[in-house]
Amino acid sequence: MPFLPFRYAAGVVLALAAAALQAETLQDPTRPPASLLATPAQAASAPESSVQLQSVLLGKGRTPAAVISGEVVVLGGRFRDAKLVRITERFAVLRGPQGETTLPLLPDTTRQGHSPATPEPTR
Repeated sequence: MPFLPFRYAAGVVLALAAAALQAETLQDPTRPPASLLATPAQAASAPESSVQLQSVLLGKGRTPAAVISGEVVVLGGRFRDAKLVRITERFAVLRGPQGETTLPLLPDTTRQGHSPATPEPTR
């Protein structure tokens, strides 16, 4: 049986080739969404309504910053045609040609007539 080692080698090569073909079709589950991987030129051409505050970076000994639509902007820095003028734990304020725009960190979940600082009465 002189062909036995050749058959094993051929089988291993075929198995590795099949595994490589399958690996190309798998997507990385940890890869960020394509919208976050957009280049700055693509982000600049996005409509103004898509501007979203994603995170605020505050802390002792650091320059306050905000992550706005995937871009880190330090306090006083520029985002598109606006300047970041204020950052709190809950929102960031941009000042541009159209005036000031407040970007909330979380969507507004308050109901009309209830202040977020005032707890609802318990029954």
